[in-house]
Amino acid sequence: MHFLQNNNWPVSTVLRSLLSIAFLLWLGSVMFQYDENRIENDKQVNDKQPLSNIVIEQLTLPPVPKASVKTQTKPRPFEQSPAPLIKEVTQSPSVTQQQVQQVYEQLSDQGVDIQIAWPQNMSHQQQALNFMYQCADMQFAVLNGNNITKVNQPKPIDYSDWIRVAQGNLSKKEQHWLTAYALSGTPIRLFPREIDYRLAQHLAATLKGAPLITLRADYQVANQRLLLNNIQLNNQPIKSSWRLYQGQCD
Repeated sequence: MHFLQNNNWPVSTVLRSLLSIAFLLWLGSVMFQYDENRIENDKQVNDKQPLSNIVIEQLTLPPVPKASVKTQTKPRPFEQSPAPLIKEVTQSPSVTQQQVQQVYEQLSDQGVDIQIAWPQNMSHQQQALNFMYQCADMQFAVLNGNNITKVNQPKPIDYSDWIRVAQGNLSKKEQHWLTAYALSGTPIRLFPREIDYRLAQHLAATLKGAPLITLRADYQVANQRLLLNNIQLNNQPIKSSWRLYQGQCD
């Protein structure tokens, strides 16, 4: 047959095959180096990008109250909160500014026994904490000595001198902040000063000049309001609930 007489055909075919293989290997090497350089450049750009939704700031505030001042110790079950049956105090308490300021200062006094519990029902507790962060400007932070690292501060707020240690279960949002940004220390919650000042107004109106010794109550969030229920002031029950905050999310 005629094609069997062409002895150069297999040699040229082999050479073309070898050249093709060499070209493919060279092209693969170039593409691999390109991908590595692109990944490295992307990584450098991402490393330079600022963290979103977080502002960590080192501050120095008054020492945190001792363990005797708590915000959640043996909380009563959420179902025991008779909020719908409690008469809510809506009018501003009639007291002088000096009386309110004196009571406000007692809130952070280490000699005062205060226990205010969040709802024990986990779903209600999550909803209450989310409302406080998103709508009422509550601030999450961690405490190391007297240094406070504040997280996710949306805007400058005048925070209360009364520091709440975040005892018990943390919310999913708080757990995320701790793990995502490798924060260490004692988790705390900072309330806006206006909320605690409102609490001091109610206390001053009820105490009528008597010192604040003990306070037991439950927080409840309902209809864009922060309420204080199941109040026992100086071992005396208070039949009404106190409104501490009302507002809407931005």
